[in-house]
Amino acid sequence: MWFQMADARSPVYEEALLQELAYAIAHIAHAEQHLLEIDSQIAEPSLSTYIDRLRMGRKTLGEVLFGLVGVMKGGEGAESRTAAESFWCTVKHLSMAVVHCDECAEKVIRRLSEKLSTGDAVSAKSLLEDLSKIYSVRRDAFKMLIDILKGGDLKDLQVESARCREDLCVE
Repeated sequence: MWFQMADARSPVYEEALLQELAYAIAHIAHAEQHLLEIDSQIAEPSLSTYIDRLRMGRKTLGEVLFGLVGVMKGGEGAESRTAAESFWCTVKHLSMAVVHCDECAEKVIRRLSEKLSTGDAVSAKSLLEDLSKIYSVRRDAFKMLIDILKGGDLKDLQVESARCREDLCVE
């Protein structure tokens, strides 16, 4: 075999798993957002069952993620936001920010391609600078997300449930 599978206990495997879980959480949350947009545009909660199923799936992935980083202890949270719930919000929002940066980059790339095809070098240069800034923010947000998950800063934090306090943060 020309490649070697990573050992399931290796740091590379563990970091890759953290990254994939963060992406999965973000994409599910993003799908929820789009379904909410559809419901709001048609002014009828016809997709609420799907939205709730996605939310519950995202919370399940959050519990898996928190279990992997050693902060999951089981049980249900109280009605006031705890540090653990703020931690969940941070993971969710940073992972979504990365996905939104990707979408921004795709749109800038499309505009860049249009400007290059018309020979508009001045606009193309400006768009390249914008793209570089978007990539920088994306890299920083993703690095921060993984550093928070892997770091020992939160070793004493014990998450009871992967959830936000509903009145303070959109789950």
